[in-house]
Amino acid sequence: MPGLPVPTPASIAPGNYITAALWNANVYNGLYFLLNLPLFSGYQSAAQSIANGSVTAIAIDTTIVDTYGGHSNTVNNSRYTVQTGAAGWYQVTCSLGFVANASGSRALEIHKNGTVIKLGYDGTDDSRTDIAAALQCTAIVQLAVGDYVEGFAYQTSGGALATNPNATGMTAIWKHS
Repeated sequence: MPGLPVPTPASIAPGNYITAALWNANVYNGLYFLLNLPLFSGYQSAAQSIANGSVTAIAIDTTIVDTYGGHSNTVNNSRYTVQTGAAGWYQVTCSLGFVANASGSRALEIHKNGTVIKLGYDGTDDSRTDIAAALQCTAIVQLAVGDYVEGFAYQTSGGALATNPNATGMTAIWKHS
């Protein structure tokens, strides 16, 4: 039964019998939802080229788990979209890896419906050329049905810079209604 909406307890009055409908509404559905929360985790399986000085959506082309079907590996694959019945507060975490390059800086942004809500920044050590940048950013975000979140990469190395797919991904976990 994935996709069960956030349950709303029924009103109980004195003298009500515990019917199957009342039991399902107040006990079973609530427990089932809590044991099967909306959860998405995915990662990037192939390197993505990020242009210098450009904010670029991070492609997530491999899904590990998606209990409510909010992500597509092929269409708008940078997004996790909240599905019917799963509105609420989500913990969204994006991670971003870049191949080794000592020039410029790196940033990772979390966007809600195309607007920046959280920024993670890495000031790269220009004296080293053997260190790959790895950034992580987490936000608690209130999402309605149809809202989407995605990660965006930014870098200023002077040229295009590839992501490190082993360190690039996103998770979205429902936390509260």
